[in-house]
Amino acid sequence: MNYIKSILLIILLIPTISQAEFSLIYTGTIGQNKVEFYFEYNFAIYIDNKDYQIKKFDIEKSRYPTKSNDVNSLDNIVIENVDSHTFYSGPEQLTGYTLNGDRINLQKTLEYHEYDEQSLRELEFNNVDYLQESSTKDFYFKVVISKKKGEKAEIVGIKIYSKHDGRLIQTITGIQGCKFNSYVSIQTHEDFDFNFDGDNNDFYLTKNRNYGPNQITEFYVYDKTQQQFVKLNLDGNDFRFDYEEKEATSYKTCPGKKANDEISLTDDFKYIGNNRYKKIKTECLYKSGYHLNKKSEQFEYKKERACKPKEIKACRKYIDTNDYDDY
Repeated sequence: MNYIKSILLIILLIPTISQAEFSLIYTGTIGQNKVEFYFEYNFAIYIDNKDYQIKKFDIEKSRYPTKSNDVNSLDNIVIENVDSHTFYSGPEQLTGYTLNGDRINLQKTLEYHEYDEQSLRELEFNNVDYLQESSTKDFYFKVVISKKKGEKAEIVGIKIYSKHDGRLIQTITGIQGCKFNSYVSIQTHEDFDFNFDGDNNDFYLTKNRNYGPNQITEFYVYDKTQQQFVKLNLDGNDFRFDYEEKEATSYKTCPGKKANDEISLTDDFKYIGNNRYKKIKTECLYKSGYHLNKKSEQFEYKKERACKPKEIKACRKYIDTNDYDDY
């Protein structure tokens, strides 16, 4: 079967940050063009109103600029008044230049430290747009984030823009319980085609974490008839897609009754057209006695059996709160 790589494996292959520990937004101009910079520590993505392409910037590399014809090069911009060692508390203004001679003037519009007690306790904001690094062939994305005092920032919406002219084409609202993972909250890939229509403009939104098992995601596909994105009715964890059979499979692991026990829950969904899936099969195994087999030198379980109904129910309700940032 022609499976797409699991969402987990795809993410592990993409060089990303794991969470929004330290985020800064700067807006301003490069020459005559408006520009937005979104920093995570001293690395940023940015976009301007000249070509609407997402580009990258690294303060450390900008100290040794080299002329490049690559539109996504890290080396075409120099920031004058800051370096990687002093950027943790970003200055209110950034100034610099491009190697083409354009002046850069940027003003800080947001500073958010997720693990700073004062920032967590006192900072509050509503409906702030945050550019995403991943884009499709036709669209780029911003997540809309809000934060209450004493709570971490969450994603409450998604804005979708045309890469051809920068026009806002759709706003998705009503997103709940979604952790903010900086500019890697949305992921795209040239192979993503979750409704099997050959369009490949599809994307997914990470709701809990970018690393580790039991990842929760929402899948969105571009409906060419409606000319807008539609959320798929897929509910589960760590999905894989089979393009030959037009199926999706959810994988979830839950703790068992004892420390060395585990529940493995699998749900299979069949694509039935019109951007809809139907659950066709559920398999659940209760695995007990996790140990090292000295003969094979492999970790395995001593026993496996079918789950009882109450174990399936408990696993579906289980919320994984483990920290897999270093997974």
